[in-house]
Formats: sequence, structure tokens, C-alpha cells
Amino acid sequence: MTQIKSQFEEFPSARPIGREELHEKAGLAAEGEVIQGPWAAVKPRVLLSVHEDLAEVREVWQQLEEEGDCSVFQTYAWLSNWTRHIGALRGVRPQIVVGWDASGEALFLFPMAIEGNLLARKLVWLGGELAEYPGPILAKNFARQVRPGQFPALWEDVRALLPKHHLVALNRMTRRTGEQANPFMELGGLSEHNCASHSTTLMADWDSYYDAKRSKSSKKRDRQKRRRMGELGEIAFAMHDEDGAKVETIEALMAQKARSFARMGVANIFDRPGYRDFYKALATDADSDIACVSSLTVGDDIVAANLCVSFGGRFYDLLASYDEASEAARFGPGVVQQMELMKHAIDTDHTVFDFTMGDEAYKATWCENTQYLYNHFDAQGVRGTIAAFPARGLIWLKRFVKKTPLFCNAYLKLRSCRSMLTFGRAAAVSA
Repeated sequence: MTQIKSQFEEFPSARPIGREELHEKAGLAAEGEVIQGPWAAVKPRVLLSVHEDLAEVREVWQQLEEEGDCSVFQTYAWLSNWTRHIGALRGVRPQIVVGWDASGEALFLFPMAIEGNLLARKLVWLGGELAEYPGPILAKNFARQVRPGQFPALWEDVRALLPKHHLVALNRMTRRTGEQANPFMELGGLSEHNCASHSTTLMADWDSYYDAKRSKSSKKRDRQKRRRMGELGEIAFAMHDEDGAKVETIEALMAQKARSFARMGVANIFDRPGYRDFYKALATDADSDIACVSSLTVGDDIVAANLCVSFGGRFYDLLASYDEASEAARFGPGVVQQMELMKHAIDTDHTVFDFTMGDEAYKATWCENTQYLYNHFDAQGVRGTIAAFPARGLIWLKRFVKKTPLFCNAYLKLRSCRSMLTFGRAAAVSA
């Protein structure tokens, strides 16, 4: 049984909160009249509740994500799977903050968490580093209920309800949440993240979009490479529906990415606790259809694989790989897979193809939209200040290196040397 905290009282519940129960516990009349509430003139008329059990507010959560504004990274499907397979291993304590208006309707949901160590406890967005754009879920009428300038006071009420924490560290936030301004942009302590995200607005049909994005010479090279690849075996692109095929493709993707990570001299993210299980669970979640698993085969071999997610007319490109050891690698199977995915997104009525976070050069071929991301830090006391230092320092260092060619080139050379040493040791062992 989970304790639900509100501004009015604490009461136990093991089920989603209903409107009638909210009225009873919060002191609302049936017609929505406010009987009691800790409001001042500068504060919006909002009731707050905090929940540690995601399932408890699942019904409200899913209704709000369907009718309101958010990204796929705030959906119940994404965050419940992350909490189960990764968050639980880290000892993360979910803190799901729900704001209710005077009529008992959910006005917003903030999927947050408390994490930390012996030094300090941090308030963060639930979903960790895998949530590309963390943030709130906002009802369509949020801006009418919480007017510009009122959010900082509301945020202070939210923090007062949460367990004690020494540092607020909210990373990679977007300026807008769907069609609305992100209220967290009203908080102080904002800084630009070390990289942005990129997307492209799709057209009504693939041929028109392809003609607009690729020159005649580029399209000629695309045809030549595809023809040469076809000489090695039949080329087939597939979106998978069966769980077995999804898992097989995810396994192939992870194996291909592992070789790519080793070549680049970077750590394999799939070796981190829970990552493999998370992606497989997301892909095979029977209660959700956000995951899209695809593969490109030449003959019987998977030469490229991809995991995307779809939500609200937006197609998010999450994980992509190709088999560097295959003969087909000479002809760009990853590019072929990319174009097939974009065509699929258009054919399934998506309006935006989101390449997500990262400033890789290949994105410039397709993307005309850049979205900058922002971090908010608020340290309390000595413990919070000490805990904030490495996080702030790492973001600053990454941004500095990326924007300084001398240091960026030096970093890339060091990483290349590391990858050669890794491959050298692997070759020695295999011999």
C-alpha cells in the first residue's frame, strides 16, 4: 500500500485516484467549488498529490498523455518499463506529482524521482539518461489555469511536498511541451545543454520529400549503392509485429552496436544494468504500441536494424545499427534503412521524423529543425553544492570541447587510439 501525499492530508490508497475521491479528500464540493486550499493571489488554484507507485495513477496518466501535451518520453509505457528494469536496480524512488484543478480534472503530471548516495539526494526527471526530452505532461488548458509568472510559486509548493532533497537536477528540457510553453523555463538556474536535437517535417508522400532533400547526383549514388547491394542478395525491409522477431532484431542491433562502440573506443551502453531488458520489454510490451522494430536484410543476413518509437504523429529514431563486418557494409545499409524508415513514417501519417539528441553530421542531410535543450540546477546547502559540481562541470566540459576545434580533434584522436588498442587486444586473444 502506497502513501499518497497532498497539501491537505496523507491517506493510503492502492488504486488510481478518482474524481469523487479527490473531491472528498481535498475538500471540494460536487460542483467544483473550492472549500479549502492553501492559495495566495500569486498562486494558481491547483491541488497537488504525490505518488510513488506508477500503477496507482495509470488511468489518469494515460488519459492525460493522450489528450494533453508531452513527448513519448513522458508516456506511461516508456517510464513504467524504465522504472521496472533500470530504475529499480538503481534504487530510484519515483515521485509522480499530479496537479488537479478545482473540478477534479488532472491539470498536469510531473514524472520525477529521488535518487542519490550518502552525500546528497537529487530530485530528477524519471527515466534517467534514456529519456531524450524529459519534462511534464500538460493538459490542454494548463496555460489558462497556471498563468505566466505563477509557476515558480507552484513549484515551491511541489518541492515542499516531496521528500527532502539537496539538489534539483532537471536535464535536457525543451522550451516547449507539445503546443505549449514549458513552464519549467520560468525557473532560474537554466543553462544550455551540451548538444541539441534535430528533426524534419515530413511531406504528404515520400517521392516529394525525397526530391526536396536529395540532389540529382545524390539520388543517383543512392540508386547505384542499392543496386550493388542487391547483387549480394535480395534486399528486404521489414517492420516486425511478432515478439520473437522483435527480440531477434533487438539482439542483432545490440551486437552490431557493440562492434561499433568498440571501434570508436567508447563504452557499450548495453552492458549497463537493465538496459538490454528495458529495450526488449519496451519492444514487446503488450499494453503499448509505441515501439517500432525494423530490420534490413540482404539474403538471410540482417545488415541493419532499428528501434524507433511513435507517439502523437512524431516518429522518434532511437537506436540504429548496421553490420560493419558484412559485405553489404560497403554500400551503406544504414542509409537504406534510414530512408525506408522515413518512407514508413510518411505512409503511416506521421508529420515529423525526430532524429533525437545529438549533433551528428549526417542529420544535416535531412533536418531543417533544431531544438535546443536546457538544464536546471538548484543546489541547497553545502551538500547540494558539492553534488551539483560534477554534473555541471561535465556538461560544461562537453560543451566546451565540442565548440573548440583544437580540443575536439584531440579528443577524437585519443578515442581513436583507445579503439585501436581495444581491437589489438581482442585480436591477440582470438589468435
